[in-house]
Amino acid sequence: MTALSQRDRAFFVMRIKDVCVTALSQGDRAPLVFLKVLPFHKIPPEKIVAFAVNCRRLRAVSYAKAYAMNASPVEHSNVPQFSRRRKHAENRYIRERWRNFLSVDHRGYMTIEGVPVDRIVKKFGTPVYVMVEKEIRRNFQRFKKVFGQQIKLQYAVKCNSNLQILRMAREEGFELDCSSVGEIILGLLADFKPRQLSYTNLYKTDQDLHFATKVGVQSITADSVEDLEHIAATAKKLRTQVRTVIRVNPMIDIRNYSTKGNKYGIPLKQVLEAVEIAATSPFVDFRGFHFMGGYISSPWTLRAAARVLVKIIRSCQDKHIPIKTLSLGGGFPAAIGEQSAFPIEDLKSFPKYFKQLLEREGVTMPVQLIFEPGKSIVLNAGIGLMHVVANKEIHHFNRMIIADGSTYNFIPDALVQTEIRYDILPASRMFSPRVHKVTVGGNTCDCWDLITKGIMMPKLEYGDILAAMDVGAYAQVLANNFNTIKRAPVVLIHEDGSCKQIRRRDRYSEMFAPELDVLKMADPNELERYNNLYRVNIDKIWKGAGKKNGGTKAGK
Repeated sequence: MTALSQRDRAFFVMRIKDVCVTALSQGDRAPLVFLKVLPFHKIPPEKIVAFAVNCRRLRAVSYAKAYAMNASPVEHSNVPQFSRRRKHAENRYIRERWRNFLSVDHRGYMTIEGVPVDRIVKKFGTPVYVMVEKEIRRNFQRFKKVFGQQIKLQYAVKCNSNLQILRMAREEGFELDCSSVGEIILGLLADFKPRQLSYTNLYKTDQDLHFATKVGVQSITADSVEDLEHIAATAKKLRTQVRTVIRVNPMIDIRNYSTKGNKYGIPLKQVLEAVEIAATSPFVDFRGFHFMGGYISSPWTLRAAARVLVKIIRSCQDKHIPIKTLSLGGGFPAAIGEQSAFPIEDLKSFPKYFKQLLEREGVTMPVQLIFEPGKSIVLNAGIGLMHVVANKEIHHFNRMIIADGSTYNFIPDALVQTEIRYDILPASRMFSPRVHKVTVGGNTCDCWDLITKGIMMPKLEYGDILAAMDVGAYAQVLANNFNTIKRAPVVLIHEDGSCKQIRRRDRYSEMFAPELDVLKMADPNELERYNNLYRVNIDKIWKGAGKKNGGTKAGK
């Protein structure tokens, strides 16, 4: 037997994976637990087992045994060969940031954590969001690794408020930055303690402040002088100390970034006035400052903001006003389309820089530094799967592809941020080259409903599957029911390829409830009858009719 090189070992592991995916697609269910013996040092054995657990023994046994014996395998005629086409397809369509969880099977179908997309859409329908658990956890852990234990991290709930993702944030040691009472409630339902939730937005009603105060959140952020006065007045009515943070607009202008047109925070020239109000209000427990940057592309911007805010902290110290916290917010851009991601690892030295900055300005108070990442945690972990429902020839080299998703109820970012071009991949034709330009239009009755324009794609047909990449942030929370269309379900896919639905598709009863509750126009039984009619499975009716007709002919 010939010994295998490291490259050959990797080759055979990929072969096993390919075979397993083939077996899965053919419905094979026999377990192949002996693959646990694989000692490959780069790919964990449990990952190979996950691909092989439903694989037919004949198709993979020779590779498993050969690998275990460090020998060349015995070829079987029915074992699909590892093809260069697959590698070319992955290089053609799959960006580096997706390679941890995307691949292509022998049929040219995209796989997510080894599961072909056609299996996912068969079970959950389209459109459907798929969130990759491993990628989300990897990003949480990446931030923890960069900042260590010195800096407190709060996940920005507004980016993706799914309860399962909030639970993952808690498991990874994050707190939550909430923008509404609704998000506070979600945090509590995800088993966060009230003191692990901060409440940050531009306006709060009396009811909002009462709820947040009685629950006992970590802090409430004042975004303006008026907001601060409202907090102080409400706290006085409640006769309760309200932990308050002041959001500051440092009015910085550095390189290609400026906060001078930013709607968030109290402008720098008014900050000391706000501090005086907070410090002298008997029921305001003034805790510190907050900076909301947004779309910061360089660590130097954060350093510039920190310098301004530390000077304000020094002014407070001189007036004997204690400052306990400073949040520098989030706004770390994640990669989307051709855009680049914020270099998080470049912030590894930031805690040391901040400590030196405090010492240089003569600040002796201990100040807890906080960051609030959100989009950079979940964006690249989200994939939107859609079906092609029409292919219209606009010009010989230009097509209008209609999908069953839209910019209203599936990928609303495409409508709001027109400068962003989403990567739309031909998930069921990954072996096919790009041959012509297409515009991908949504399924709603609105001329603005165009998901992306002028992208090169292969020839597509009715029923093909499209994958919209990098839709893990904002897409789900911004989606609406325009045209009275149900919003898509969300599926979480685990590293072993198992899937869990973490949000179901909307129901008409939920969509109509705000009107039916006040108008009292419809009998609940009437709505249920319409729902049941809509839920009929046409394929089952068709199959049943065929059997019935066949039986009649046989009787004749």
